[in-house]
Parts: sequence; structure tokens; C-alpha cells
Amino acid sequence: MLGRPAHCPVAGTADTLRDVSQTQTLLWILALFVLEVNHLKWIWWEHWDCRSCSTKHKDCACGSTARWLMFL
Repeated sequence: MLGRPAHCPVAGTADTLRDVSQTQTLLWILALFVLEVNHLKWIWWEHWDCRSCSTKHKDCACGSTARWLMFL
């Protein structure tokens, strides 16, 4: 044996972890889902082109871009 393996935790550090309830897990999943939906809306708004006038959705003035979608 060459010594203690590197992946072994030091005694006494594992007692700082605590259990996570199902409610906390559900709230984190919902929060991260909302964050990801808002991120995808931002990508659509900033980087995608309007089908009618070929400008970015944020700069589109032709009226075919659903601006109300950004307020959801």
C-alpha cells in the first residue's frame, strides 16, 4: 500500500451534510425550470431573426414578433 487513497473523505467532514426534503427538491426543480425557460426566451429575443423582416426579434418593427411573449 502506498498510502491513503485520495478519494477518502477526512473524518468529521461528512457530518456537515444534511438531508434535503422532497419539497426542497421540487422547489429547486421548479426554480431551475423557470430559469431555463427565461434563458431560452432571451436567446430567442436576442439572437433569432424575424421571419418577415429578417432582423433580430428585439429590433423588429414589422409587428409579426410577439412582444407579449417576453412578459410571460
